Amino acid sequence: MMRRNFGEDVPNFKELQKNVQLLLLNEHPIWANNRPVPPNIIFVGGIHQPKEQEFSKELKQILDSSINGVIYVSFGTSVKASVLPPERIEAMTKVLSHLPYDVLWKWDKDDIPGKGKNINLYKWFPQPSLLSKTSKLFITQGGLQSTDEAINAAVPLLGIPMLGDQWYNVEKYVHHKIGLQLDIYQLTEDNFRNAIERLLGDKSYKENIVKLRSLMREHPVAPLELAMWWIEHILKYGGSHLKSPATGMSLMEYYENHCY
Repeated sequence: MMRRNFGEDVPNFKELQKNVQLLLLNEHPIWANNRPVPPNIIFVGGIHQPKEQEFSKELKQILDSSINGVIYVSFGTSVKASVLPPERIEAMTKVLSHLPYDVLWKWDKDDIPGKGKNINLYKWFPQPSLLSKTSKLFITQGGLQSTDEAINAAVPLLGIPMLGDQWYNVEKYVHHKIGLQLDIYQLTEDNFRNAIERLLGDKSYKENIVKLRSLMREHPVAPLELAMWWIEHILKYGGSHLKSPATGMSLMEYYENHCY
């Protein structure tokens, strides 16, 4: 694929990997367990945070008229929510339909059987703006950007991971006491309801995520400015002075070099 797009003289992937001059990570060191990294790896967590978007007239009316606030449900763009196990969707729908909150659910079809009048389905939401409005709880698959947007809005999280790094992120919800985790295949009406009631009833989840937001947004330099500074630095000087001597080594090669 690389040769098709960039020509036959493109080095192979292993060679390119050894030639990385700078890596910008859209993650905060706290979320990455403060792992030690070489100086050419720069954390720029929160760089993607967009400006607030306007709501549609219909959505604005729902938000403005909500008495108790909103529970927001989204399982991201990688999973079609409608193909999840129907018995789990039914359990979630029953519980959400009987809550005294308006529910906004990102859903890829026009209806969910048995949904209550308080459940509103949309195929897309301006998520960061919605989270910062009147959201009391975010029920999510646990993607990194969704997590970052929820922390930025200080909205407690109920994570139901399904793919990739989502399990890691949702485990972090529990570790930082900003949310809870449920297994989609073990989800029942009872444990789903209990998790929601616990997150909404225990103020410590909200307090903890407000504190975490403060920690993660306390930057001496804004993430975008930091990224631009480093890009300009690499363009000016190259990146060889930042590389670790262990770049490109396997673990065996690394430890062999340190044994002699």
